[in-house]
Amino acid sequence: MKVRRIKIGIKDWAENKRELRDVFRRLGAGKKPPAEDALYFRDIATFRRCLTPKRLELLWVIGEKRPQSVRELAAMVKREPKNVNEDLGYLASVGLVEFRPSGARGKAKAPVVPYDRVDLSLELRGEAA
Repeated sequence: MKVRRIKIGIKDWAENKRELRDVFRRLGAGKKPPAEDALYFRDIATFRRCLTPKRLELLWVIGEKRPQSVRELAAMVKREPKNVNEDLGYLASVGLVEFRPSGARGKAKAPVVPYDRVDLSLELRGEAA
């Protein structure tokens, strides 16, 4: 079975522009751009606001324990279901969580992390001039 990974990191606007230009050049030359599941933030402050310790805990618990509903996940992490649901909504909006029918009672949907691995990428120095 192939391991699904996502790369999460920090990229400034200039680096994003360079990569976008490269993608358009490749497309213009009839080449396929490299495929990569990735989520990049513009700075560390944004990264920390978006991927809080509680949200990272949700990702880990979902991957490890496979809860069958938001309510079950909330009980596992000892948080209010409403707050867990809000965090899951954000994580789903950035592609880190999906919902699937759980087969459990009612309309319960199981939160699922579609990745097996998260690779964090943090540049410690700017590019050499």
